[in-house]
Amino acid sequence: MTTPLKSFLTLALAALITASCTLDPECTWEDMYPEFETYSVLDSLEQRDIILMGPEFDPSLGIAKEYIIRTDSAYKELLQFSKDEGCNYCNYPEIDFAKYVLVGFSTEINCQAINFIKVSQTPDGLRYSLKLVDQTQCNDLLCDNFSFNWVLIPTTYNTDTITFETGIARYFCDC
Repeated sequence: MTTPLKSFLTLALAALITASCTLDPECTWEDMYPEFETYSVLDSLEQRDIILMGPEFDPSLGIAKEYIIRTDSAYKELLQFSKDEGCNYCNYPEIDFAKYVLVGFSTEINCQAINFIKVSQTPDGLRYSLKLVDQTQCNDLLCDNFSFNWVLIPTTYNTDTITFETGIARYFCDC
């Protein structure tokens, strides 16, 4: 066999093998918190945009920590570090604690992820549910996305017992 023919067949075989391969990853979407979709939501809830310096700066804050704030003094204590450090991007809205209880759950999330919150009534009290939906495939974009996921619950509800649940829906890929 001549060298040009041998080269041609080698290239043709390589092209055939390469054409059958894909560089795209195989991804499977998995919802590991499907019960979230069945939960009802309390009436009169308000999400609240409170921005503080994250736990990388404030040692009193933590990731995956439950927050239930019932008084002005507890709220002031929560905000104190960010205020003392003169945080220019922080947000501290006024809250009437005679009418509301402030509830949050802190999480760190990927850049492309979104959190969804539901607070529902159960026989044992209230259930605060947080679902992370992450569309990321094959890369972890590192962002300093830290979220408290605050919600105001009217004091007309019994807030003595609040249980917290979290779950995730995301892609699993063969990257």
